[in-house]
Amino acid sequence: MLKRIRTQDVELGMFLHKLEGSWFSHPFWKSRILLEDPDQLATLKASNVEWVQIDTERGADLTPKAPPQPTRTPVPEMRDRTFGRAGATIARRQAPPSAPRAFDPLSKERQSAKAEMVHANRLARKSVRAMQKIFDDVRLGKAIKLTKLEPMIEEISSSIQRNPHAFMAVTRLKNSSEYLYLHALTVCALMISLAQQLRLSPEDIQKAGLAGLLMDVGMGHVPQETWDKDGPLTPEEWDVVKSHTTLAHEFLALGGEMPEEVLDVCLHHHERLDGSGYPHGLKAEEIGLFARMAAICDTYDAMTSNRIHRHGEDPSRALLMLDEAQTLYDPEIFQAFQRAVGIYPIGSLVRLRSHRLAIVVEQNPDDLTLPMVRPFYSLADRAFEKGEDIDLANCYGADQIMTRETPEGWNMAEWPALSAKLLAAAG
Repeated sequence: MLKRIRTQDVELGMFLHKLEGSWFSHPFWKSRILLEDPDQLATLKASNVEWVQIDTERGADLTPKAPPQPTRTPVPEMRDRTFGRAGATIARRQAPPSAPRAFDPLSKERQSAKAEMVHANRLARKSVRAMQKIFDDVRLGKAIKLTKLEPMIEEISSSIQRNPHAFMAVTRLKNSSEYLYLHALTVCALMISLAQQLRLSPEDIQKAGLAGLLMDVGMGHVPQETWDKDGPLTPEEWDVVKSHTTLAHEFLALGGEMPEEVLDVCLHHHERLDGSGYPHGLKAEEIGLFARMAAICDTYDAMTSNRIHRHGEDPSRALLMLDEAQTLYDPEIFQAFQRAVGIYPIGSLVRLRSHRLAIVVEQNPDDLTLPMVRPFYSLADRAFEKGEDIDLANCYGADQIMTRETPEGWNMAEWPALSAKLLAAAG
């Protein structure tokens, strides 16, 4: 017999016949399962599924709720009386529970990707709201104060030091309506990570993050229908888009407190080594170090981001495409960038020797070819499977990556939502 109940009333031993709502909100690959694992029960109750259908012939039924019992006031424990005399009694006081230590957003203590993604999600949401205000202020001609940006840069930098990949994995899953703000945050994180790989000074690392955060503020003056157009831009529209570099430079220079390196990135992050970039057609060493760094970070994130009219490239494929464009980007900086994001960046789709598709969920800093992966689809059985993380560096050759794959190659139109779910479950 099928019975519709609230998710919060589900108990172990019940047979789930159907999970109501969108498939993307379901916590399991299969909707018909016998619920025997306490972790599965906790996952279901923490999901966005509000109602389920259970089959009482294949599993347990709802447990009848007992009537509420009258509450009894506990009698306090008394101290022993001495010599049989009824002296004053004093209740023993329980020691107050120790409060959990508050998380320090500036902590540098190493975290796993999954643990850090909890903090990274919170930081990304807070930072998106801050970036929305910055873009609005620029449109209104209000000056940007460094004192308001420095705490954000410090928190993003701290997140990257706790785990160099979690924050970028979070911001890579962009909502199209927030693309500009999340793009700024991702490029900021990429610039910080790249600057660390290049062993720049702490001051220069902060400048690199600030440059990544602000270099596209001029896009706030470009109509959204232009920069998000489905199809080639007209020459007039292209001129409007390209003007964002000079607009950002001129506006930020007026404030008088932006570092020169940040202003240079705003103006020149679209310059290319062969002189084919804009606005000035600079070549090779004519382009400053920070601008050459920004060219790679900006292009990589634009390539891997999902937009309204197109899916982003798989991160591994984007790296290959950048590597092939050797005339456009500084090769030495690109090698450092590849070390920063990994040969198989978090979120990459790969095929394993065990004939399974997997997603990369954690980097191995000692060997970039042996990341941690989470298999999720058996090619032999043509079915999804319950994922378990595999540390390829410590599985004694039991499995290995055979090839990079692309979501398009497997007709995975739902890959952005699927990869987000897999990354959230990893660890």
